[in-house]
Amino acid sequence: MGKYDGSKCLICGEAFKDADDVVVCPDCGTPYHRSCYLEEGRCINTELHENGSFWEPELEAKAQQAASGEGEPIRCARCGQENPPEGLFCNKCGLPLTGESLNQQRSFNENTAHNYNDPGQGYGQPNMNAFGPGAVRFDQDSDIDGVKLGDYARYVGKNQFSFLTNFIRFGKYGGKASLNFCALIFPQYWFFYRKMPVIGAIYLVLSVALSIPTIMVMSAAGYLPEIAFVTETFLKSNDFNLMLNLTSSLMMAMQCISAIFANYWYYKQARRQITEIRSEESGVLEEGTEEAVRLRISGKGGTSFPAFLMAVLISNALVVLTVFLMNKL
Repeated sequence: MGKYDGSKCLICGEAFKDADDVVVCPDCGTPYHRSCYLEEGRCINTELHENGSFWEPELEAKAQQAASGEGEPIRCARCGQENPPEGLFCNKCGLPLTGESLNQQRSFNENTAHNYNDPGQGYGQPNMNAFGPGAVRFDQDSDIDGVKLGDYARYVGKNQFSFLTNFIRFGKYGGKASLNFCALIFPQYWFFYRKMPVIGAIYLVLSVALSIPTIMVMSAAGYLPEIAFVTETFLKSNDFNLMLNLTSSLMMAMQCISAIFANYWYYKQARRQITEIRSEESGVLEEGTEEAVRLRISGKGGTSFPAFLMAVLISNALVVLTVFLMNKL
């Protein structure tokens, strides 16, 4: 018997013996006498199913202690909260209180990367860690400004932890500002990579336009084709220095705006496109529709490396075109 020594069948209440034919629930692992399970037709350990946890010998020992009034309060290893001896999860932060679950506790990023990225595994299991402002617990069904968190996760795809934390703050607690380092350094490429072509195109054109003084300097240094009127005297003139300082300041301001508001713009696009997809499918009740909707949301969002490469090529082409047009002046 081994693992089930001292444990009881939840249906008949009898302790397991070595000769017993024991079966376990495929979802939560709760053991039963085969005859009892067949008679009942289902697992009755609904609490484990609701919590998304698994049966362990320690859980039954805790239940027996609680029923007899025995047992010491359990102190959470994460936040220090004292919990009742029969508790399975910390009442304050949600950390599993059983020994095995505690050892297997993982970060939110590791947990959700498995749950959200694999369509066959479901999305956002109930035992996901607390995160976000105030350490409030969220799961796939949490409503964030009219859209479920699970749909946001499907839309985002890669790097969910950072984006979802910001999405929750935008939708639940207000505000529009955050920090996106990629959007600070190369905003035009980041927008294309995240399938935001309109904002990406605006930033791409502006970045090339504001780089004209830098293009002139690179041309004079021999890194780009020569521009006829760009001479050493021209580069040392006050007019050029004023233009160089002005365009550099505008470029820095543009990048700072992108770094602060890129995540919010991405959140608004995600909410709009998810809402559109859900609205289109709201009247369809055919089998398999929900999975098809999830795949549409994943396909609409995510990342696009080809779009990133296209933005790089277009940017270089615009630089060459700028040099050509300046030679025509």
